[in-house]
Amino acid sequence: MNLSTPLDQPSVTLDRSADADTSAPRMVVSDMDGTLLNGNGRVSDRNAAALRRAADAGAHVVIATGRPIWWLGPVIEAGFTGTAVCMNGAVVFDIAAGEIIGSYPLQPAPMKTFVDGLYSRTEDFSLAVERFGSTDEACLAEHAYEHPWPEGTFTRVERSMLLAEPVAKLLVRGTGVSEELAGHARFAAGDLVHVTYSTDDGLIEVAGPGVNKGSALARLAINWGVDPSSVVAFGDMPNDLEMLAWAGRGVAMQNGHADVVAIADEIAEHHAADGVAKVLERWF
Repeated sequence: MNLSTPLDQPSVTLDRSADADTSAPRMVVSDMDGTLLNGNGRVSDRNAAALRRAADAGAHVVIATGRPIWWLGPVIEAGFTGTAVCMNGAVVFDIAAGEIIGSYPLQPAPMKTFVDGLYSRTEDFSLAVERFGSTDEACLAEHAYEHPWPEGTFTRVERSMLLAEPVAKLLVRGTGVSEELAGHARFAAGDLVHVTYSTDDGLIEVAGPGVNKGSALARLAINWGVDPSSVVAFGDMPNDLEMLAWAGRGVAMQNGHADVVAIADEIAEHHAADGVAKVLERWF
């Protein structure tokens, strides 16, 4: 999450498209951290109400997050019971049913090849994985791994055990900034895996080839008969890039990473100032 934009900075919703107020979106997608959640890590009443109105009007509302299933608490507490794309697209979860309805694993062989390639460029990293499941018992980490968020609970194992089975997401933690480590990782990755990041705190997130929020959402949209031109999506970090590029209207938050702002159709207000709701209220 990037909170570099101060809340007291004058903020205006900037629209880069020719037609700001087209017909109401048939699909509404929002990232969580730095986007839908406020500065206290909660969904504000205004944002929650905007999502409810969108759903009541017939739009498919989807949460798309890098978080695992077991960290969906803030949106569930706000009353959301729909579909969540989790772990950057590796898992699609039906919250109301409590069921995984789609999964796209990273297999052991390419994962091992990637790790070996990364190690040839830098030895300054440690590893963890999130396997498929609905509780944090699916989280494993080698002993040197330090998670950037306090919520992380990991069973400690040797590196060889981490890489022995298919996973939803491989977590790689370095000691520098995420962008630098991502550069090494993308060089090592080739077409084997997909590399992204959602924090600048030295963590990168690795999934199977072609697995990202955008690809998972595209599958949902096809199933629902929704054209991408009828989708509005909100995000703030590089793990949202494919999602915003795919959606007919990609909205970056004012506090967003420069790469996300650069490709967005529109810049919404800061995540702590109900930026998502202020855009959705245009239609709902």
